[in-house]
Amino acid sequence: MDNYTKVSGFKKAIRSKAFTLIILSIGLIVLFTLLAPLNNGANFFTLRTFMSIMQDLAIPAFLAIGAGCLMVSGAIDLAQARIGALTGVIVAVGISWWGISWPVAVILGLAAAAVFGLINAILVNELNFQPFIATMAMSSVAYAIIMLVETDKNGQISGAVNFSSPTLTNFVNMKIGNNIPITAIILVIAFLIYGLVLSKTKFGRTLYLLGGNATAARLSGINSKRLSYFLFINCSVLGGISGLIYACRGGQGSYMALSTDQFTGLTAAILGGISFGGGSGGMGGVFIALLAIKIFNKGMTIIGASSYLTSVLSGALLLAALSLDYVSQRRQQKRIGA
Repeated sequence: MDNYTKVSGFKKAIRSKAFTLIILSIGLIVLFTLLAPLNNGANFFTLRTFMSIMQDLAIPAFLAIGAGCLMVSGAIDLAQARIGALTGVIVAVGISWWGISWPVAVILGLAAAAVFGLINAILVNELNFQPFIATMAMSSVAYAIIMLVETDKNGQISGAVNFSSPTLTNFVNMKIGNNIPITAIILVIAFLIYGLVLSKTKFGRTLYLLGGNATAARLSGINSKRLSYFLFINCSVLGGISGLIYACRGGQGSYMALSTDQFTGLTAAILGGISFGGGSGGMGGVFIALLAIKIFNKGMTIIGASSYLTSVLSGALLLAALSLDYVSQRRQQKRIGA
């Protein structure tokens, strides 16, 4: 019986999306290691490259965690990246133009993100908007507010606002032992915490039930609205943290911040096994998927590939992830019907 259980568990692990993504990541590392020397003798397989990948993970990681938790419950947020950009702009303008201290600026920025999350939840739960429509509209609202905040005394809109805060800049760029980025350690801890909450707690099981069968969840006495409020606010605040990291690294708040990561979190969540319809997946798969995406992006840069080609392939990856998720859902529905 023990041997059967071990064999069964091994087969299940091999068939999991996480295992597939690990193999994909290894394959990408081998591919780019072979191709990199063709670009003027560049080298992909170095410690510096992998530490750079880990540092790059921090910004989309918090987007992916927030989006993933929301998707498990069966909802989606398309305003998250724009809200993150707004957070960064508020911090930059607060420090540079308004003359407030960095802690107050950070609190204001994250508070604004939380307010957007609250409004998203109100639109979805009280006004019965579809999450897709509500958050897409709020993304436009966030963009408009960014333009307002970036308007200077002369009525000119600044494309980007520079600011100086050695404390924030030094912290987000800090490295442990001159190699390991502090943000990489923080994101790993965040993935572990959210992963354990989803897989080991009553709260996590409730989210899966809500995403898998919302009607059954309500009939069982689950307060779906309260959960939805928390998840939308959590998603927006985590987006705000991504925007804060982005702004502090470059000392600049911009309406263009996180624009290239708009769908990275969603792609990683779906590739990692979180169904677009909710009720399945976990943070382990999301982390590995995000790692694979960043290995791909870094590799394309090192081999000298066109940024446009990288964007096209990234879009194709999102389409492939959505297609695979659709096929998986259809198969699951057929099994239930059978």
